[in-house]
Amino acid sequence: MRRRLPPLNALLAFEAAARHNNFTRAAEELAVAQPAVTRHIANIENWIGAPLFKRHGSVVALTEEGQLLAELATAAFDRLELGIREIRRSRKDELVAGASFGVAHLWLMPRISGMRASSKTNINLVTSDDYRILDDPPVDFSVRFGNGSFGENRADLLFEENCQIIAAPSFLKANPQFDPDNLAGTVGPAQLLDHGDPNGIGWMDWKLWFALTDTRFPDQDLMTKVESYPTMLDMVRAGEGISIGTIGIEDDLITSGQLVCLGKPVSREGFGYYLVYRDDRLKDAGFANLRAFLLGRKCST
Repeated sequence: MRRRLPPLNALLAFEAAARHNNFTRAAEELAVAQPAVTRHIANIENWIGAPLFKRHGSVVALTEEGQLLAELATAAFDRLELGIREIRRSRKDELVAGASFGVAHLWLMPRISGMRASSKTNINLVTSDDYRILDDPPVDFSVRFGNGSFGENRADLLFEENCQIIAAPSFLKANPQFDPDNLAGTVGPAQLLDHGDPNGIGWMDWKLWFALTDTRFPDQDLMTKVESYPTMLDMVRAGEGISIGTIGIEDDLITSGQLVCLGKPVSREGFGYYLVYRDDRLKDAGFANLRAFLLGRKCST
């Protein structure tokens, strides 16, 4: 029986656009013109029978149907790519890094040149917000959030959890009454952009924030849910609301002035972002040097 699947080219274009939250970057990755990506997405929306993206000004965001399809497509393509890579590749000239979409985009990619130089190998990425995928054998190491316990894997702390409310200067200008110490009295629930924790990883969300700060906020069910962390940050940058940021992840956006940290930091002891890997990886000189680079130690020659 023939499989009932949308056109593969359209699915690839959609998955790239969903992963980048940007049609132009998807077109660059696929080496096609942006109108081609737009046409592919229109085709797959017609095939699905529902819109997959919604627009907030210049920012695109996935619809509920789009988020479901993006998770399925990315997981399927990642597993397929990993399996094919395991068949073809030699471990001597490549290391595979795993991370969530947000960490890959905001933390790993700015360091990719240093990672490649220190390890003297090519670095490829597998992105998923489902950490189970990062335990697949072809993944050599990953950068994950947690409390340091990752099963049988080893883990080195890269930086501790340090969360603050983040907002764009445009939001603060449009909402002069905003007070980070009095959220319930100065912002509406729809202005709270919430990534949530759909895979039970333990990420800081508004519900946990309110519990840790002993704060009451009515109508929490009316908060704006944004499943994609990069999309949520784009919406914050566009001035559409406030969210919870992690110092160490959004540093470049804060340093450039696109985002502002507000209020008192919130953290939990032992939680943070860790370099996670299997014991056998330490026998690989390339990974050992890469690990030293990420931990800020001098690499061996």
